[in-house]
Amino acid sequence: MPGPDTGWDWLDAPERASAARGNGATDRSDTRHDQDLALAFARCFQSRDGRRVWRHLRGLTVDRVLGPDVSDAALRYLEGQRQLIHHIARLVDRGAGRPVDGVRATRPGGFFEQEDDEDNAG
Repeated sequence: MPGPDTGWDWLDAPERASAARGNGATDRSDTRHDQDLALAFARCFQSRDGRRVWRHLRGLTVDRVLGPDVSDAALRYLEGQRQLIHHIARLVDRGAGRPVDGVRATRPGGFFEQEDDEDNAG
């Protein structure tokens, strides 16, 4: 009989999930791929245009408020979008060398918390 954690490996970090599946041979290449991907996200979203896109995506998702009569499906849909935004912010932070903890990228000084000073940008 499978253990109580069977089926939930996808929630773990890639290294732990690979180890749980007995897939240790790919850990090194997965980690390298993750690092390269995080660097790409950091380069993309730390540019002026990237910050503009970030503000737009955040405005559509995280900064959006739903009314009390919203359906369960609409609420779940929006929460999925918000999770994606937090995932992007974590990748940007990781690629920029900032520490990343937990599921959400709300660490003080992290990319998610930064406001863009477009009016002050020259």
